[in-house]
Amino acid sequence: MTTRTDPTRPTAAGGERLAWADVAKGGCIVLVVLWHVIVKDYLQVDWAVGLPVAGAWGTLGELLLPMRMPLFFTLSGIFAANAVRRSWPVAGRPRIARNLYLYAVWLLIHTAVLALAPGFPTDRATSVGGLLAQLTVTPSNLWYLYALALYFVLAKALRRVHPAVLLPAAAALSAVAAAGLLDTPGNRGGLYQNLVFFLAGVHLRPSVHRWAAAVTGPRLLLALAAYTAALTAVAATGTGQLLGVAPVVSVVAVVFGIAAAVRLARRPALGGALAALGRRTLPVYVIHMPVLALLHRFLVGPVTEVGGPARLLLATGYPVLLTAAVLALSLAVHRGLLAARAGWLFDLPRRAGARHVHEGETMSRTDSSSPATVPDRARVEEAAWWLSGRVVRTPVLNSPAIDRLAGARILLKAENLQAGGSYKMRGAMLAVGRIAAAGDTGVVAQSTGNHAVAVALAARRHGMAATVVLPVDAAATKVARARSAGARVVLAGTTLEERVAVARRISDESGHPLVDAYDHPDVIAGQGSASLELIEEAERAGTPLDALVVPVGGGGGVAGACLAAAGRPIEVYGVEPVGCDSLARSLAAGRPTPVSPAPTIADGLRPTCVGELPFAVLRDTVRGVVRVDDDQIAEAFRLLLLDLKVLAEPSGAAGLAGALRLMAGLDGEASGRAGGGPGDGGGGGPAGGPGAGRERYRTVGVVLTGGNVEADLVARLATRQWEGVAA
Repeated sequence: MTTRTDPTRPTAAGGERLAWADVAKGGCIVLVVLWHVIVKDYLQVDWAVGLPVAGAWGTLGELLLPMRMPLFFTLSGIFAANAVRRSWPVAGRPRIARNLYLYAVWLLIHTAVLALAPGFPTDRATSVGGLLAQLTVTPSNLWYLYALALYFVLAKALRRVHPAVLLPAAAALSAVAAAGLLDTPGNRGGLYQNLVFFLAGVHLRPSVHRWAAAVTGPRLLLALAAYTAALTAVAATGTGQLLGVAPVVSVVAVVFGIAAAVRLARRPALGGALAALGRRTLPVYVIHMPVLALLHRFLVGPVTEVGGPARLLLATGYPVLLTAAVLALSLAVHRGLLAARAGWLFDLPRRAGARHVHEGETMSRTDSSSPATVPDRARVEEAAWWLSGRVVRTPVLNSPAIDRLAGARILLKAENLQAGGSYKMRGAMLAVGRIAAAGDTGVVAQSTGNHAVAVALAARRHGMAATVVLPVDAAATKVARARSAGARVVLAGTTLEERVAVARRISDESGHPLVDAYDHPDVIAGQGSASLELIEEAERAGTPLDALVVPVGGGGGVAGACLAAAGRPIEVYGVEPVGCDSLARSLAAGRPTPVSPAPTIADGLRPTCVGELPFAVLRDTVRGVVRVDDDQIAEAFRLLLLDLKVLAEPSGAAGLAGALRLMAGLDGEASGRAGGGPGDGGGGGPAGGPGAGRERYRTVGVVLTGGNVEADLVARLATRQWEGVAA
């Protein structure tokens, strides 16, 4: 009997955890803009409508204050948790230098623009001394960026301090500042009060995920009741300034905010809009105040002159209308600035000879083995967390017939059911998402097919342009899928070198970054998330993996698998078609070694050479490489199609072919990093003759990497008439 896992079941940390985080961020930025609209524009007008409408809006804004910034900083801490564990050189640029750079740049812009609206009630420097104070010790209304840099420095410097000591100390600082016992000019009070929430996000991230995963309708109502009760008690007793009251109310508010975000994330219309806004909080945050100041200057006069019944109607709905207008205009200004190639306003200028990758880190074009660029297990875990809700959590399949044939339990991760038809969607979504967040408006990619399709789809989701370079003999299905996703398709040559040259030229001409198919840390980490899900699913089922088998093209997927398996007793194998065995030869040679790929039905496994960055991971972690021929791939294809009713492309079916070959334990079929040339065994596979693998491995995981296959090839493979297809 074939069994499948439920792909919609939440993970241990909550299947919707990233969706709700984006929704929460979107909600927070809406509240930030609404609060500024109320206090800096709306309440500056004498509405005189005979009803306490203006007072009601002011009260609403104050009631939401305990949640807005504490929730924002809790989320920021969650997103920074993995970065805190990285080295100072790696984490310093994106987390410290970038935020301080943005703070300084936009402080100068705000100072200049706000001078055009002198009557606008906000903090602005009017002298050189005042500007220097805002740049250093008294942050301006852009203090969130200043705080992120400062908080990260503290979180990293104090990362070895136990949370049971660190969090109470930060909470005490928050309580003292909220009670007015410290001198807090400018926005310094916000700095003191919110540190505890950032640190809580860093150190209590698993607990936050568990709460998010456990949220139900009744629990949301309970959290709302607790928040309402806390606000009511503070208002009735006037104890808001008492020592410790404000932080406690904010904790309750954050718990409610997370619960509300989780529930909203399940409503596609409102949740989707908030999540989209949540992925664009930076431009809204830095742009909205100048926009609001200019709108205030031009609207306050006409609004004051409105009379009659229209005045009451305007007084009631004006904050909502102006908030929506400010948000829309801020995003429009952001798009305009990017179109004008002013991306430097939203990120650190790129260093010469480097290209932008995840979280603002840079990856050299040549030194792929440096500690700053080689991903680790934490990066794969972070990728899985970020991708949750953005890609499909594909099912894990099992077939008793295949188990009997292998002599062990074979668990198959069905990435052929992934969006875009392959696990390439994971790496592409992560890499393109980071590029979009950095302000780029387009991307360039090259591949034999699946990576190009994935990049095209990811770019479309982020509203970006995509140009993909494919070989002239690319499968028509993959070309059509890339075009249908909105990408510009360029056909170039038949070799990797030809495609790379064209892709780099297009990247240089357009200014759009190149997303490499495997020599990219986000691509490796993203594709590794598929293996991580498989490993975790097997553990939850009580059948932990002994071995993990992944097909090898450029090596990104199997490198990600090695990282996902790090720290567990799982032996990872790559699978290569005979004559396309660059990884096997590279392991034997100790360096990336190109081959002249032989014809094979597994068209996705024919790169000339394994990537340098994947090889930097694989040379010390992969157990070995299993070579399979087209007969074995075709047989695995038929097993999947006829027994499991699963359509995998030959490149994906190669994983099952390799697992069956591995379990047969035939000498000379598995070559490993421990030495030996291609084809001599190399000590990488289970030794001892036929059947040796069955004595060593009880449960083997296989990643079915893709399912994009031509209809005529399906027919020929299914009827054993495939000979000559690869020639």
